[in-house]
Amino acid sequence: MLKWIFRIVAALAVFIIAAGWWLFAGFSKAPAKAPPGLLDIDQWRNMIREADGDLPTEVRVLEIGHDSAPMLAARAGAFTGQWLTSYNAVQIVFPGSTLVIGGALDRPTSETMVQAPEDWSFDDAAYRTLVDSMLRADRVLMTHEHLDHVMAIARHPDADALAPRLWLNAPQTAALPQFAAGELPSALRDLPPRLDGTVQLVAPGVVAIPMAGHTRGAQLLFITLQNGHEYLMIGDTVWSMSSIEDLTMRPVFTQFIVFDPNEDRDAIRTQIRAIHDLMQTNPQLTVFPSHDRIWLGKLSADGLISWGFAD
Repeated sequence: MLKWIFRIVAALAVFIIAAGWWLFAGFSKAPAKAPPGLLDIDQWRNMIREADGDLPTEVRVLEIGHDSAPMLAARAGAFTGQWLTSYNAVQIVFPGSTLVIGGALDRPTSETMVQAPEDWSFDDAAYRTLVDSMLRADRVLMTHEHLDHVMAIARHPDADALAPRLWLNAPQTAALPQFAAGELPSALRDLPPRLDGTVQLVAPGVVAIPMAGHTRGAQLLFITLQNGHEYLMIGDTVWSMSSIEDLTMRPVFTQFIVFDPNEDRDAIRTQIRAIHDLMQTNPQLTVFPSHDRIWLGKLSADGLISWGFAD
């Protein structure tokens, strides 16, 4: 009898260990290679080189709020450390005009997402700045259609004025109704997609690269400034730059508790490899995800981004 009990306990222990490995560490490593041409930086450079118009002069980040969570939420197998989270939008500044990327989240949404009350903050003035800046921008885009990237768009107080400025792709426009506070205004409901699902120049020096995986409408943004410096905004492909460095994506557990619908894990793993390799071959390229507050602070300290939007 004791032998059978021991066998059952041992089997349960093995099952628990295997389940824990699968949920928190397994099936999260990037492949050895990415498909050729997945990230074709030469194509993006050529599109920018051949276009007319003044290139942008700077990249600015407006932080709407911040929080923290265990690093394990952002990178599989990271059983120690904290992930300091930034919720923000990006402004690309041109001579005489601007472009805004991201709708961030509003206060009601932020309050439902608190992970660490001692680290959580929401800046109402910054959110108002974002809402106002969208109406002064020539174009407004987003990296993808999730609630912490879309609220100042889906819940903008002047949808009629905002709509002509929106450059979204089809999955992004289709997702707007689920984020509205009540019924989505007709100006947004009937909005035609202005991004066609191909690699597309959206402004001088700015290229949108469709990259479905985190969501169906996810995209990267490649930016070249007048001084020649290049940036790649990777949205939520990863939440921490350490995922690129370690070639490791979010754990399966995070997918179960956060995403609906689930992200395409195979696509994300491949994208991580492609971004990693692109950085290796282009060491001067500045890559940044949306939510890594430590990485954004480093870029600010290095003079590569500025905090706050220009007037």
